[in-house]
Amino acid sequence: MAHKKGVGSSKNGRESESKRLGVKIYGGQFAKAGNILVRQRGTSHHPGENVGIGKDHTLFALIDGTVVFQKKRKNRSYVSVAPIVEVEAAVAEAPAKKAAPKAEAPKAAAEGDDLTKLTGVGPKLAEVLVEGGFASYAAIAAASVEDIQKVLETAGSRYASKDPAPWIEEAKGLA
Repeated sequence: MAHKKGVGSSKNGRESESKRLGVKIYGGQFAKAGNILVRQRGTSHHPGENVGIGKDHTLFALIDGTVVFQKKRKNRSYVSVAPIVEVEAAVAEAPAKKAAPKAEAPKAAAEGDDLTKLTGVGPKLAEVLVEGGFASYAAIAAASVEDIQKVLETAGSRYASKDPAPWIEEAKGLA
């Protein structure tokens, strides 16, 4: 293992890492609150509006905004953060969509049978069947497997995998 000599030489002490000084966020760029704007030794750049200064003369943003570099008195460079002005765009409200006439489906459900008594049919699936036109046991018993399967496929992939064949047999017994 290499050791440094006790007295030292001109080659010792050269392993320090660079300090990576300089401007980190340039003028016109966006800076979040707390972002470091400039790392420096001494005050090449002075803090302006909405900019803080650390013990090591690091300049940082105090608010969100756009960085601005300016030359002010005595030809000194000042760094400021201009707050973002929120422009309230005139947004036209979209006309409310008219609800599709679903009054028929609840009436059919009120007049129809409780489809949740069928094996494997829960409240959501019963609602899908009622919306598809199968509100009673008689309607399901009279329908073909393909007809019910089409309704299930239009309701989505969650219901498309269900097999309606046993429901038809049960509906014939309950009707």
